[in-house]
Amino acid sequence: MAGATPRRYAQAAFSLALEHEGVDRWEADLQRAQQVLRDSDVIALLSAPQVPEKVKLDGVTTLLPDVAPLIRNMVSIMVLRGDVLKFSRTVDAFTSMADDSRGTARAEVVTAVKLDDTRKQRVAEGLASLIERKEVVLTEREDPSIIGGMVARVGDRLIDGSTRTRLRALKDELAEGV
Repeated sequence: MAGATPRRYAQAAFSLALEHEGVDRWEADLQRAQQVLRDSDVIALLSAPQVPEKVKLDGVTTLLPDVAPLIRNMVSIMVLRGDVLKFSRTVDAFTSMADDSRGTARAEVVTAVKLDDTRKQRVAEGLASLIERKEVVLTEREDPSIIGGMVARVGDRLIDGSTRTRLRALKDELAEGV
């Protein structure tokens, strides 16, 4: 049976979150469920066609006792429709919707050296201003090969202010001038 897309599941969950318990609670519960459903043994059980549906549904209840009942119901529906492998992408889509509703964006920032808290805050504020969001949540990664500066990815935007890129551009300019 062809199931829904992760985005459709996320939209349904987001609508329910607005009506029940709030988006923040749903987001936290979905992420807890996502941690459980990342386990390969759990996924194997819940997606195996030879396992009876009752066993799968009992497994969902047992594995997710601390999440809201509506979230357990959503997971159960996804299991019954054969869509449980889409759960992680559904949570990602939900998180994106929650971020949009709060005016938040997520950015991956690559620097040559680890940022201290003050610089991290300045980078987050600068990116928020640049992309016109209230807040930017940073995920950091170090890559000494960029030499200095930073590279930031916010959604599908890439902002490359690395020294490596500037040096390449300078090299290209000098090569053209010869």
